[in-house]
Amino acid sequence: MAQAALILVRHGRPAIDPATPSTTWPLCPEGRDGCAKLAERIAAYAPTAVVSSPEPKALQTAQILGDRVGLKVDVDPGLHEHKRQQLSFGSEQAFRQRIAAVFDKPSEPVGGVETAHAAAERLAATLARHEGAPLVAVTHGTILSVYLGEKLNCDAHDLWRSLHMPDAFVLDADGRLIERMS
Repeated sequence: MAQAALILVRHGRPAIDPATPSTTWPLCPEGRDGCAKLAERIAAYAPTAVVSSPEPKALQTAQILGDRVGLKVDVDPGLHEHKRQQLSFGSEQAFRQRIAAVFDKPSEPVGGVETAHAAAERLAATLARHEGAPLVAVTHGTILSVYLGEKLNCDAHDLWRSLHMPDAFVLDADGRLIERMS
């Protein structure tokens, strides 16, 4: 098995409640099950640290992963999703259209106060603050896609559309993809 340096994880499936902000959604039962299955695969890489976004769906994902590998979870607000307060969830189709605008204009603060590029830079700076190899970092779909799109030289919007909940990307120390676990 190649030497992993970073395992970047998108949180498990949340219990969507359109009446509450997405930043407060916990995992649904299906999401918990998916995270438990992913944890078994991640364990093979023998992670040495787990860090998570503070949002419940991400933190619960990280706790499931951390419990499986016997590590406590550190919380870092720098792993939160792209800041887009003006983009509510609404219908899934409407949400996908609004997110497409974020990817179409990565240098503009579409629907919020942070550009997609700035979010990717924030994620990179956050990851650089944490020690441990491999580090498991649990975050969110948009910021993960923009960051990996730049790192892997792939289309970030296509990557976002292909994401599962949960999903994980194992990278080596040079930032090359070793494995994707969906």
